Amino acid sequence: MRVCGVELVGNEAIIAIMQLKDGLYDVPVVRANKFNLVDAINTVPLKKFQSDFKQLMTDYKVDTVVIKQRDLKGKFAGSALSFKIEGALQLLADINVHVISSSYIKEGLSKAQNQPAAVELGLKRFQEPAMLAAFGYLEQQSS
Repeated sequence: MRVCGVELVGNEAIIAIMQLKDGLYDVPVVRANKFNLVDAINTVPLKKFQSDFKQLMTDYKVDTVVIKQRDLKGKFAGSALSFKIEGALQLLADINVHVISSSYIKEGLSKAQNQPAAVELGLKRFQEPAMLAAFGYLEQQSS
């Protein structure tokens, strides 16, 4: 199973792809580690964002996309733009998309023998929340 973890920050979707195969985790090198929505008002940039994201998922044969849930209200609430991006990702055809909570991720991480660090896996430090979302989801699915 190949999963893409997504963290939405501002106008960016930060991603990390991880695979669980025969009990081993693999993090493939991919051509993009984040996607930007440059124009939040017009339809054409949103459709391009959605198309580019879907093409990457198709190229790397991703089965499932997991989006790290953001708060709806309060100090750490997600921006309106991040919810627009989330909606565009949830509407992708032929790809399973789930929004998962921090508690779901933590529960998956608690089942793991050890918790990987993004840098150790060849990812950038800013990709760690996305990678942990994918890892937590895979741990939950494998148990």
